[in-house]
Amino acid sequence: MSSLRAELGASDPEFVLQLPDGWVRMDASDDSRDALLQQARERLMRAHRPELYARMRQSLLEAFEQLQRAGGAAVILPIGDVEGYVPASLSAAFRSGSGGEGLDAAVAGLIADGGTPLGDDRRFVRREARDETVQDGQRLGITTVHYLTPVPRTNRSRMLVLTAVMPHPVDVPDDEPLLVATRFLMDAMVATLRWRRPAGASA
Repeated sequence: MSSLRAELGASDPEFVLQLPDGWVRMDASDDSRDALLQQARERLMRAHRPELYARMRQSLLEAFEQLQRAGGAAVILPIGDVEGYVPASLSAAFRSGSGGEGLDAAVAGLIADGGTPLGDDRRFVRREARDETVQDGQRLGITTVHYLTPVPRTNRSRMLVLTAVMPHPVDVPDDEPLLVATRFLMDAMVATLRWRRPAGASA
């Protein structure tokens, strides 16, 4: 469907999020990824925080991999000061219903898998999952949250999927204060989403 949309000259509207201080929004290219990794490594090694670099590296790699695989639009992550650093990232990708299915089928599947509204904001269906990976021979826990919302003027056939990736020590409980605060920050950031119509779009 995305190729047909392109052939017909259709384009997705721009979306805007209010970003916390120290967070930036970038495209999903390999150059952006590599530049961020190099910048993060230099900054965190100067601060003698190699453990933060390991977590940030995993967050970046996960975010860019998911984004590129999904043909994503943007990745949002912190590159500010080491003090108060939040090991998390948010990626954004537009998707169309597969096999002729619209958004409602995707929402139903997400809800069946444990998805819920984003608090009182029923524009989104939110699903959280926890997994493990191995980074440099060490196990690392990853909490991932998917947020799904319809794209305006697509008759619920196209969606924006935001994916938050939060790496942490594998034995960190779900109610650990930093993880709770990070989860709240990601939810709050997503809730600020607003749509802006493409330039030149017809009324």
